[in-house]
Amino acid sequence: VRQANEQLRFAHDEVERIAKVAERERIARDLHDLLGHTLSLIAIKSELAAKLADRDIARARDEIRDVERISRETLAQVREAVRGYRSEGFRRELDSCATMLRAAGIETELSIEPVALTPQQEAILSLAVREAITNIVRHSRAARASIHFADKEGTVTMLVHDNGRGGGGRDGSGLTGMRERLRSLGGDVIRESASGTKLTISFPASQARQEQSA
Repeated sequence: VRQANEQLRFAHDEVERIAKVAERERIARDLHDLLGHTLSLIAIKSELAAKLADRDIARARDEIRDVERISRETLAQVREAVRGYRSEGFRRELDSCATMLRAAGIETELSIEPVALTPQQEAILSLAVREAITNIVRHSRAARASIHFADKEGTVTMLVHDNGRGGGGRDGSGLTGMRERLRSLGGDVIRESASGTKLTISFPASQARQEQSA
């Protein structure tokens, strides 16, 4: 009996240890995606404010106010990430990403169809589009980018495409984390680099309906 109790205690401790490691990895991935996006946006807006300071002080002030607002929102989101990330809405994230692209001088096209999503799906899609757009702004040298989102024949699909320099290198930690999250929804991420970079992010729509009816 004593040996069985010790084995049970060991198993319990091991499960708890694995859960803590998984939680730390989740927080690290979420903070990487969150801070990579928002710090890039802050840098772009700060540079724009500096350029405007001598010729359009009113617009420069507006950009600095945006930097302050984004900084406060980011602090709140970091706290949420540590407690357990909760998205403020996928549509709001899309609008933020479009703002970031346009602030970087990238022509932006959005095509968004209404799709019913659970909070978990919204959170995962928000992190995915944030990572994708941050990569475009930082690395692609693109002039144009597009985001298309719809339910296509039973599959929730988001396409993020830019006309930048592409590249077929290994997946970075951001894309790896994105893929791991999508797999928790039964989905995946496909990257194509023939003409710029195209990410196809998808998961079964049936899972969305099952989770909402559960």
